[in-house]
Amino acid sequence: MTEEVRNLDADASEDPTTSKIFAEVTARYHYLKRGKPRSIQRYRLCDDFGTGDREWFQVQPWESHASHTRQIVDRQFSEAMWTHEGGLLVYPSADYQSLMLLDLINDRQYLVPFVLRGKVVRRVRLQKRLLVIEWAEPTAFHWLNESDGVHRHFASSFDVILKENGNWSVVPRNEWKIMFLGHPLSERDRFFSAHSNSHYAIYIWQPNRSLYTADEDAPIESLFVWDISKESSYRPSLDPMSRQSGPEVDRSPSIVSRFGFRDLEFFGVRQRGCPSMQKLEITDDGGAIIITENINTWLTVPDPFGLPLTIVTSIPLTGHGPHLREESRLIFPPYRGNCSLETTPLSAMAFFAECWYGILAQAIDHKAGVSFCLHFNPITWDEDERDPNRKDQPIYLSVQTIHFQVTHENIDFIGRGKICGCEKYLLGENGNRELVIYRFDR
Repeated sequence: MTEEVRNLDADASEDPTTSKIFAEVTARYHYLKRGKPRSIQRYRLCDDFGTGDREWFQVQPWESHASHTRQIVDRQFSEAMWTHEGGLLVYPSADYQSLMLLDLINDRQYLVPFVLRGKVVRRVRLQKRLLVIEWAEPTAFHWLNESDGVHRHFASSFDVILKENGNWSVVPRNEWKIMFLGHPLSERDRFFSAHSNSHYAIYIWQPNRSLYTADEDAPIESLFVWDISKESSYRPSLDPMSRQSGPEVDRSPSIVSRFGFRDLEFFGVRQRGCPSMQKLEITDDGGAIIITENINTWLTVPDPFGLPLTIVTSIPLTGHGPHLREESRLIFPPYRGNCSLETTPLSAMAFFAECWYGILAQAIDHKAGVSFCLHFNPITWDEDERDPNRKDQPIYLSVQTIHFQVTHENIDFIGRGKICGCEKYLLGENGNRELVIYRFDR
């Protein structure tokens, strides 16, 4: 049921605005049924090198993952530098050379008060109305070897607040140093994170550069959880020697839990050389970390229905309670880049759920009963599951409701393998550094 119909009063049948609402809904579903947008909006995204120095460098994707038949990722997508939640979009605008907040419902834009100059942005995520920007200093402060320099990494958070006049405000909350020893700006060093409105979790995966070990399958792994609930004006990036003290420093984010590789081994979630991690979450109350793993069993003990093995592990962050590790009936598409770590389980609405291996991403409006699916050619999925290379395959977009289903080849959402939206709009990135928004409502 559409949003407008859900909001109608029971006795509104004779209201003159009711006919207008039904006309708008009918027009919207006319375009949804065709699988074609009513209009298209395009926003140019910042280049990696903004003002001469590199300002954008995504955390690089894994090259191997247990969700694939031969554990080799068949098609990699770089991580998107834009993020969406509940009708709000944050993206790096080439026109403004800044991060912008776009209200997709009212079509209004707001500047995010984050200075890009002198920073290398690694990741941007909006969740629970809290915007977290992970970034690094452009100059290394220490060198591991001739090619790998260590850069200090930080995270800045901003509250996204709806004001009484209907406008949005982006208010700085705090900043913290996310890695004590820093992190190289390389293609081999990776970290993944999640946050709630009060806590932040980061999982770090780095190659073992030691000259005294022959264990090639033993990357350095760790997991940290921070309390980021308090507002603080202290900026550790401006205090590299940690000399400041006082109330603002005391209110700054602090580590509440930390896990080394032995702890991760104990909980059964150490990833080693072939990761299986599909999702990293932290509960709203900050009481537990949830790690979801996605494992393709085709070469070992194949599932009778060809489905992957999904394992969910919940690790408590307080006390000494037992952890929970169990198999789940949830189905996730394979990992094809870091955007896959944000994906939701394939819904029962997804008519391609049984062909999970060919799906890139999905966006579902459960209340309206509308789903969007970005995928490879469904006709050849069975054969392609054994093909480790999908670089040249076309990508399709399918739109489905309980009444219809339509599929078209798509070139507007091929850039990151990520889509977001609802019955009114769908957004993604093309291959020309453009954010593309399909509007079905206007």
